Amino acid sequence: MSLQLRIGPEAITSYKRLAYTPWHAIAEFVDNSTQSYFDNEQKLREAFAVEGRGLEVSIAYDRNQQILRVVDNAMGMSYNELERALHVAMPPQNTKGRCKYGMGLKTAACWLGNEWEVKTKKLGESIGHRVVVEVDKIARGEADLQYSEIRGKGLIDHFTIVEIRKHNRAFHGRTLGKIKLFLRSMYREDFRKKILSLLWGDIPLTWEDAADQFLPDRVGKPYRKDFAFTVDGKSVSGWVGILAHGSRETAGFSIIHCGRVVKGWPESWRPQSLYGQYQGSNDLVNQRLIGEIHLNEFDVSHTKDDILWLGDQEDQVEAGLLEQCGDYRDVAKEYRKYKDDSRRPSEIETATAIDEFRRELSSAEIVDLIEIEQVPPQEAVAQSVQQITESVVSTRPDTFTVKIGQLTVRLFVVSDMSPNDPYVTVDARRAEEVIVIISQSHPHWAQLKGSEGVLNYIRHCTYDGMAEWQARSKASRIDPDTIKLLKDKLLRVPFEIEKHAGQAENGNQSA
Repeated sequence: MSLQLRIGPEAITSYKRLAYTPWHAIAEFVDNSTQSYFDNEQKLREAFAVEGRGLEVSIAYDRNQQILRVVDNAMGMSYNELERALHVAMPPQNTKGRCKYGMGLKTAACWLGNEWEVKTKKLGESIGHRVVVEVDKIARGEADLQYSEIRGKGLIDHFTIVEIRKHNRAFHGRTLGKIKLFLRSMYREDFRKKILSLLWGDIPLTWEDAADQFLPDRVGKPYRKDFAFTVDGKSVSGWVGILAHGSRETAGFSIIHCGRVVKGWPESWRPQSLYGQYQGSNDLVNQRLIGEIHLNEFDVSHTKDDILWLGDQEDQVEAGLLEQCGDYRDVAKEYRKYKDDSRRPSEIETATAIDEFRRELSSAEIVDLIEIEQVPPQEAVAQSVQQITESVVSTRPDTFTVKIGQLTVRLFVVSDMSPNDPYVTVDARRAEEVIVIISQSHPHWAQLKGSEGVLNYIRHCTYDGMAEWQARSKASRIDPDTIKLLKDKLLRVPFEIEKHAGQAENGNQSA
């Protein structure tokens, strides 16, 4: 007796549950079109020269009619080639390109819809072919497909049209936008080489590499370099760079397999050897380090959305990237224009902060706050300050109290206030005392990084209070410009302290 592994026709219905994204599913058809071009490049170049065009792939989507149509002018398929394409898990004759497992057309089409057809005609043949696949019928065991011959425009006609109907899912505004973004990114190599014209409806999808996207070094040379190494005898190559202006969304590595991005912008790969914790944090490296890595000889997942790492290949690739690109990671993290003062923010840190703050000021939330939010009356503000001050001072010990001449500064850094309380409460109404209450429960506290971040935040909050006290005590009225001028002098105190300490040290050494 013997047992056999049997796969029933109903397995086709499981394709709709595969872990595709809409863009990776649609990319399967573009992969077939581009691979058809690569496999028949010389013949198609000759045909395109006569026709006055190049390789074109057009995608049309009608949510209401439930139709997705992908049309190309690549080589087209003969009857035998179409038969092979409809054979599940029958690899193509060329397994070194973008089509590897003989699954993409079938799985992607069934994932998208329950009925689909292929119309195709091969360059140099007189007859084309049309076949219709109805998923539910096949699942019931009715394996014979609707087939018919079609006539083209003679031997010179060549095309493939895939049309998917009775959709399993509908794509709306944001998803449609993401599909177009990902397709632009995925076929960037073809766009760079001017191989492919890809259209979504009437809109050309393109990719532009900004000429000035990289940070220049001291002599004006862009921070960008190539790298190459091997893992398990397989070639690894690519480039790494440091963005002059960027964000977390822009940075990261794009993994390219056989000229097509399988994982990359706008959801880039962040190897932990370079970017730290899984998928990175929001530090300078994660906002500025960018690159592309070609892994043509590695296996790719059958949905072609990632590399199918075997053994310790991923660890070895990450180790190779650290060796080849670690210096750029360090530059992104440590690069400074002003070497004489290590505390001064680097150009890259300053640019990162400015980019982030510009986005913050451009947000819809801040528009609402500026234009809609009502300013509370002065009496209500004074009452709120008094209530918070009395509550905190009477129930909590101060963090520290400092006597500065005749002025007493009482600082409270409080962790158990309400998130709705102000980030800082200042009571500067007394003649010889100012009370500063800083809330650790305010959302902004969570954005502080390290002891330097906390120090500067506490410094600004406290000096705001002291400047207000000075203005109340020594000026005729509370004027914002006066307070800023007084605070400016307070912010210079740490550097005066260091200067005097340095002078004293030099004096002791001279003695």
